[in-house]
This record gives sequence, structure tokens and C-alpha cells, in this order.
Amino acid sequence: MRRAAALLAVAAAAAAIDVQRLPAFFEQDIQLTIDNTVEYILEFTPTAEQAAWPSRVRLEASAADPAQPVLVTARQRIGAVTWQLPYRSRDGALLQQLQRTLCFNFTEGAPVAVDNGGAAFSLHVSSAGGGAVHVAARADPARDVLLDLDRPATVTVTQTATGVYYYGWGEESRVRLVMESEDDVCATLAVHNYTCPVAETAETISIGGLRMTVQRSGGINVARSQFPEGFYVMVLVQDTDGECSGEGDPGGDSDWLWEAALGAEDSARTEAPPTRAKTVTLTVRPALTRTQYAVASVVTLVIFLVFYAGFLALIFAQRYKPIKRLIAPKAVLADAKSGEDEVDAGVRRRRRGSDATFDSVDDDSESDEEPEPSQPAGQVAGQRQSAAAVNGAYSEDGTPGVAVISPAAPYDAGVVAPTSVTVVDSSPTTDANQDQCRPEAAAAVAPFGLPPRLRVAALARRGPRTRRARSDRYLHTLYTVAVFYALPVLQFVAAFQLVLNVWGSLDLCYYNFLCAHPLGQVSDFNHVLSNLGYLLLGALFMLQVRRRRARRRRKPRHEEYGIPAHYGLLSALGAGMMMVALLSASYHVCPNRLNFQFDTAFMYVLAVLSMVKIYQARHPDINARAHSTFGVLAVLIALVVWGVLGGGALFWGVFTVLHVFTFLLLSLHIYYVGQFRLDGSGLAEAARGLRSLPATRPLYVPRLVMLLIANAINWAFALYGLFSMPADFAGHLLQVLLCNTLLYMVFYLTMKLLHGERPRWYAWAFLAAAALAWAPALYFFVSGSSDWATTPALSRHRNHECRVLHFYDSHDLWHFLSAVALYLSFNTMLTWDDGLAAVKRTEIAVF
Repeated sequence: MRRAAALLAVAAAAAAIDVQRLPAFFEQDIQLTIDNTVEYILEFTPTAEQAAWPSRVRLEASAADPAQPVLVTARQRIGAVTWQLPYRSRDGALLQQLQRTLCFNFTEGAPVAVDNGGAAFSLHVSSAGGGAVHVAARADPARDVLLDLDRPATVTVTQTATGVYYYGWGEESRVRLVMESEDDVCATLAVHNYTCPVAETAETISIGGLRMTVQRSGGINVARSQFPEGFYVMVLVQDTDGECSGEGDPGGDSDWLWEAALGAEDSARTEAPPTRAKTVTLTVRPALTRTQYAVASVVTLVIFLVFYAGFLALIFAQRYKPIKRLIAPKAVLADAKSGEDEVDAGVRRRRRGSDATFDSVDDDSESDEEPEPSQPAGQVAGQRQSAAAVNGAYSEDGTPGVAVISPAAPYDAGVVAPTSVTVVDSSPTTDANQDQCRPEAAAAVAPFGLPPRLRVAALARRGPRTRRARSDRYLHTLYTVAVFYALPVLQFVAAFQLVLNVWGSLDLCYYNFLCAHPLGQVSDFNHVLSNLGYLLLGALFMLQVRRRRARRRRKPRHEEYGIPAHYGLLSALGAGMMMVALLSASYHVCPNRLNFQFDTAFMYVLAVLSMVKIYQARHPDINARAHSTFGVLAVLIALVVWGVLGGGALFWGVFTVLHVFTFLLLSLHIYYVGQFRLDGSGLAEAARGLRSLPATRPLYVPRLVMLLIANAINWAFALYGLFSMPADFAGHLLQVLLCNTLLYMVFYLTMKLLHGERPRWYAWAFLAAAALAWAPALYFFVSGSSDWATTPALSRHRNHECRVLHFYDSHDLWHFLSAVALYLSFNTMLTWDDGLAAVKRTEIAVF
């Protein structure tokens, strides 16, 4: 009974409403006064010219009650749309005005007008409030709705009037929509297929299609396959700028949550703010053709294949003796009948086919080299005995002890040295410093019993098999880490690309939208392709190292001459470059804050391995092990994740302490040639040595100067990070590692020159070419084209048009140039000691 009574009451109220049907005309203002007793139906009939365009309807209600709003319904033959006035924006303000764009009429995929003479649409206006409300209505043909190819359209949109435009396909299958603006008002740029009603509210614009938040610029690639009937372009002005800037809170009031909890009403928020407006320029540009894709891809491939061609040309050129003499350094080959070779060969035969720790094949190598003129066997044996007399012995862990090797002690590379020996200076000494070379004087003057002069022979007591196995372990460890790191990365980025394609929010990925060219399911193919240089040049460098190892196997070197070979570590650098290609390409499938470490992880590996390689050249037996090195790298990557996802004052304080303390310990370890240990006795002995510096000359002056400079630079980095706390911690750490690597390379070359060592001409050529490549590469890296450390809209401020072949931007150029620079830098480290191949290790300085 109650239900029936309620229905009768509703029917009676409806019968009491006076429905007035009125004719209405386009481009005229219509004034209405309504309450709960009257409903108006306005029937808009266009002229022939007005009928050629869709309609925009704008209504404004004055003094309307939010609890009993004015209801508006626009009805067409193909659909209807309803809204109310006033409406509350997301910042809490009441807006009394609103504009809507009505649907197109479509025939065979193209918009057409309604029949001339019939009503285009009817507008139903009613209110549930008892008080009179004044409503102003107006309908206009949307003459600016169509976008043309390569014809910019400048329009102004407001918070209450979403800009809606349409593009119909011509012969093209893909276009690029570009939006530009001179103001920072936050807006959403969206592309939708034909739908009715038109999605032009904050709630409906995020359903389907493609969208992004924009301020100054934005770009969307649109394919005919996605929107076969053409597409709408919507520009929606946001209620606040918080979504673009990442600042502020709802309503811009820090107490909004507290007031909401208490039920308080902010009176200022009930008043409409000044209307937010934004002027934008929309341009639909043709996408690149298949020919342009092919040209860019082929040119990229050819550029890097030129390096392969140069490598092959150099190999064939060495068949001519004049060129071979110009390129190949002099070297002392091993005596085929020496006992050392027989012992090594016997060990190889015994271990071949077994599961021993060390490899059974000697893979160490150098470059194409010519041996020195043959030497008498007696002279070679005398040199070996001389080397044995001056080589210091080392314990199992590479640490010199306190006993002295007798000058008559036999030299045997396969025998483990005693566990308690002292390094004896192998350099010629004068009468003034001969006493210091004695064990008693050395222990009194230098901490840890170190001699005043070190030679490589004193730090190269391990056999070639041991050094080779330790060096190759870097490569094997890198392979293991790469496999377990890369597989989840590929799955992760594939999921990101799938989510992007389904969800449609382009704020998920930080592309350079003004120069992002899709291919298939990959939205930013050019940034993936530009990593080809890392892959090809890394593989080429590994081929060079492999060729040197093969030549060393055919022509073994004399173990008392030249820098000990560590080509497993060099091969690891080449493999690391190839991993940079894979991971950077994976990162650029959808670059964002969650997968940033994919792009930088193996750049850290290359920087650290480069420093290890430089140190290993002069300290063969006291270098860091592979597992320790990659353990440090794991800690670095963990710090990067913490710094980016949860960085703050606490993190930067902890990182600064770790940075400074770790570098101080590393400096002590380097200065005291690996003899320093972090314990009571080690700290006490190092402190005694440092306290004596003002009164006595430092034991190793150049090394001390280098470490002081390095500490000053690292302190500067640490303080800069502590006080500025940059959001891009990954980039900050990469800068620290690259700067230290560059500093170490400069120090190594400077010390070579100070000790009278002259790199071969081609090493200088590699170095000069690397410097020429690094300078523009770092410029393009700093300039950048996006910034995942900020909001997507602010990141798009750095977007710019393509700079090369209409295909590549500045970050692509960073990929190209840094790949070349890394390759040339690795070749510099590979060849800068070639001039020492015929120099005895007892004459090669340690620094």
C-alpha cells in the first residue's frame, strides 16, 4: 500500500509539471526561468550551413542549489547525454557553467550533417528545486572541429569547456598529433575513437583511447588500425595543476582532510574560482614512411659495420711487413724448451678433461707482435735467474710477508710462494738508499715493510694459469649475473608494454613523444634501435680480445717480460657492453621510475670493471676477486633502488657516510699496495705512516697526490649529493663512477709518461678518438629528452623534435656516441701497455 501511494504521489507530481516545447535557433542566446513546476524542451533546427557541423551547447545556471540542481539532457537520433548544473569540480569549487559537444552523425565512417529542415537535437531543461533558477542556453555549430593534416589549429579551451576536435583519415595509415602551448596550465590531451556520447569529462576521458597530462608540449602517435573511423582529439583543462606539477594537495589546502573529518565546510570552496583557460596549438603531422624507417635502420647498421670493416682491413694489412712493423710491438717469446713451459704443459695435460678449478687451456694473449731478435739460451736463462732474484714472494692471498727471498732462489711459476715473505726492491739503487732496501730499514721507514720502489715483478708471482683463471672468472661471473638479471627484465618490460597498449595512459612511460617512432607493439622503436652500437661494438671488442688470445696461444710470451695478460677481464668489458645494449633497449620499451635501473646497472659494471682492469695491470696478484667485485656492484644497485624509491635526508646521510668512509679505506688499500687491513694493527700501522709524513717524504708521492685529488673530488660529490639530494640518484651515482674511472685513466697515463713509458701511436689515436667521442656524448646525455625523476607532464618539457634523419633525438645520439666512446676507451686500455712487451717486469714500475 505504501509503495502504491508513493507511485501515485510521483505520478501526481509529474502531471503537475508544465512541459513547454519551444523552437530554438543556433547562435542565439536563450533565457529561461525554471523551477520544479516547469520543464522546457528546446528543439534546435539548423540552417543548411549550420547543419554541416556538429553542435556545441553551453548552459549557465545562476543561483542553482547543488542539492537540487538543474538537469540538462541533449537528445539526438544517435544518442543522448545528460549533465547537471551546478557541478562540483575536483578542487571542491561549484561551477555554474558547462559546455558539451554533441555527437557527429556518421555515414560510411565520415561525419555528415543531419537532414536540413529537421531538428538537429532537442534540449530538455528541468529542476527539482522549488525556487526559480535563471538558465542561459546557447547552441553553436562547431566550425573549428575538423583538423587538417599539417595545418596547425590554435584554440582556447577552458575548465568548463573541453575542446573536442576530429580528424578523418586520408591516404595515410599513421599520423602524429602534436600539442604546443605557452602556458603551464595543466591539461589532459586524449585521442578517442568515435563514441557517443563524446568522452569529454574527467571521468569518461580516461576510459579507452590514448591520453596524457600536458603543460607545454605533448605528442601522440595514432594509427588507422587503432581508430579506423578517424579519431576525436580532446583537450581537457584540469581543475588544478597538481596532476602535472606533482605539488599541492586536493583543494590546495593542507587542512582539507582534518576539515572533512570534522564535517567542516570551506565557504571559499563553494564559490567558483576564476575560470582556468589554456591556449594550445594542435597539429596533425604525417608519420614516417617505411622508407624513412629503412633508411635510418640501414644507416645505423652501416655506421657500426664500418668498425668491423676497419678491423678486417687492419688484419689483412698486417700481411705486409712495413705495416706490420708499424703496428705490431716488439715482444720476447717464450723459450720452447724452458722448464717453465714444460711444467705448464704437463699441468695442462693432467687437467685436460677434468673438472679442475682452473681452465686447461692458456687463453691469455696480446696483439699482433713480432719477437725481438733471437736471444741465446744462456742469456734467456740469465734473465730468468735475474728476475727470480728481484721478484718478491707472495702468500696465497697475495699478501707479502716478512721473510726475504734469497737471490739464489730458483724461479718456478708453478710453485706457491712462502706465506711469510717481504717484497724486495728490484730497481737499481744508489749507496744512499741501499740501506732502505734492506728488510730491517724498510720495516723501520715504511709501514707494512713496503720498499720505496715497487716493480711489477714483485707483484706478479702467481703463475699464468692462476692469473688467467682469476681473470676469466670475471667473464664467467658476468655471464651468470647477466642471465639471471636479463630474463626478469624482459618479462617486466613486456608486461609494461602490454599494460600501456591496453590501458592507454601515456603517462606510464617517459618517452620523448615528439620523437618516438613506433614499430609493431614497440612504442619507441628508435630508442631501442639506437642501442645497436653497444651490441655490435661490444661483440667486436670481444673478437679483438679473442684474436689476441689465440695469437698468444700460438706464440707464447716470455713470462718475465711485459705486463701480465688479463684478457678475461677485458672480455668481460665487451660482454658488459652487449648487456648494456640489451638492458637499455629493454628500459626504453617503457622508461619510468620502476625500471630505471635497467638502463644504468651495467654502466656501473663497466665503470667498476674498468677501474679494476687499470689497477690489475700493475698489481696482478693483489687485485679484487670477481665475486667481491660483483658483490660491491650488488650493494651499489641496492643503494640506487633505495635512493630513487625512498630517498630522503636519512638515505643521503647514510650514503654520504658510506661514500666517504669506503673511499678512505680504498685509498689506504691502494696506497699500501693491498697490505692494509681494516683491523687494529692495520689501522695503527697506517696511522704511524701517515703521522710521519710531515717529517719525512711520502713513500709513494705520485700515488699519494692522485689519492688526495680523488678524495677531494669524491668529497665534493658526497657534499653535493647531501645538500642538493637530487631525485635522479641513479644518474648521480653513474656520474661518480664515470668521473673516478676517467680520473684513474688520466692518472695511469700520467704515471706512464713520468716513468718514461711511451704508449704506441695507435694507443694515442684510440685515446684521442675516445675523447672526441666522449665530449659530445656527455653533452647529449646532460641535455636529455625526458626525465623520469619528475612528473610525466614536466618530463615532456624536455621533449624535442628529432635531430638526425627525422628519426633520432639527443638521447639516441648519446647511445651512438657513448657506444663509440666506450669501444675506443676499451681499446686504449687494451693497447696502452703494448710498448712494454719487450721490457722486463723487474724494470716496469708499479703505480
